[in-house]
Amino acid sequence: MKRTILLIILLTATIFAEQFKLKYWPKNLNFFDYLTKFHIDSTKFYSKIDPNDIKFLSEIMAGEPYFEDSKNGKLKAVLIPLGEKMQIYLKKDGNDYKFDIIPLNIKTIHDKVAIKIESNCYNDLKKATNNGSLATYIKRVAKDTFDFKTLQKGDIVAIDYEQNSIYGLAWGEPKINAVYIQSRNKELFTYLDKNNSYKVFTNGIQTIKTKKIIKTHYIRFYNPLDKMKITSTFTYKRWHPILHRYRPHLGIDLRGKVGTPIKAVADGKVIFAGWIRGYGRVTKISHGGGLVSLYAHQSRIFVKKEQSVKAGQKIGAIGSTGISTGPHLHLGIYKNHKAVNPLRYLGKQVAIESSITYKKIVKNVNNFEKELPNDKKLVYNSLKNLSNKDITPYRWENITKPIEINIKESENNDNKSKISSN
Repeated sequence: MKRTILLIILLTATIFAEQFKLKYWPKNLNFFDYLTKFHIDSTKFYSKIDPNDIKFLSEIMAGEPYFEDSKNGKLKAVLIPLGEKMQIYLKKDGNDYKFDIIPLNIKTIHDKVAIKIESNCYNDLKKATNNGSLATYIKRVAKDTFDFKTLQKGDIVAIDYEQNSIYGLAWGEPKINAVYIQSRNKELFTYLDKNNSYKVFTNGIQTIKTKKIIKTHYIRFYNPLDKMKITSTFTYKRWHPILHRYRPHLGIDLRGKVGTPIKAVADGKVIFAGWIRGYGRVTKISHGGGLVSLYAHQSRIFVKKEQSVKAGQKIGAIGSTGISTGPHLHLGIYKNHKAVNPLRYLGKQVAIESSITYKKIVKNVNNFEKELPNDKKLVYNSLKNLSNKDITPYRWENITKPIEINIKESENNDNKSKISSN
């Protein structure tokens, strides 16, 4: 029985090993022009793919990584991350190209690393791990309680962290679980608690007795329509039971009549007002703090690029332009170029900036073993002793050469193709 099942799997699954080069999407390049660069008939390509997929091609962000297999000006295949969990997959198939949207193969690396300062925290951590962003993020964790410029040669910095990875490339922000610093026989230990807040303990690296007041600047998000009728919700990844394909929906759809006023969800500045293939008439507004709202399929646009707008101001009207099955508003919200669920923002106040006016009270302790929770004592001791052990930390690759990515295509009983990568 087992042999029969294995035979069926082998017959219905094909694995392609492609050699991809890591690249970064250029500014002001759209997917239409990207295809034209390889002498691909863009108009023909767009006419063949599912009209509902065209809008995803406008989600490609400048500066984001992608993986390309090309030679002598001809494109063989390309993988372009789309949001946090999906990716565009395009592969030459005979005289044509096969297009799909497939899951990202995300791996999480959990590691601990300790360094003895030779030059500075950033350079030494990057030398040990080849991941310079780690130093940037631990400075954010301990920035109010320790001045990293005071580190001297021989001081110790150790961290416990997690980092997502796609095809060997660090993906997204690292999660710093704990930081240990030993400087001139003084110690600082900070860890992430269950509420995603950092607790700081020190035995005298700094004596901080005065209060610190964090003045956080908030921006309130409002509904873009007077009547909210949601017809499609946000999702990073969904296997369509009928189409037998993965398709994200990077926003929410709101039903309404043609001409219904659309309002800005928050104060901001218009950074785009025009036409985007698939989305039709579109307005994008920057709200600060890396937050951008997108309003698609409009029948009319009432604002111009560079114009400042207030929350609740009419910026356009509901329509059915672009690829649309009927009058509605597609609302997208992006945080640092990545799509997020708009329903987490609408009707809420969101912190976009903090300023420190006074120093923070940090718990000064003489005995870490007495003060720390039991589970954190283990982390504290492991980081403290890590510098004395000859352990090689995980080293992130410099992806300068083509990397092999396996593309697996399988068919179900209905002869529907399902594609994944690893």
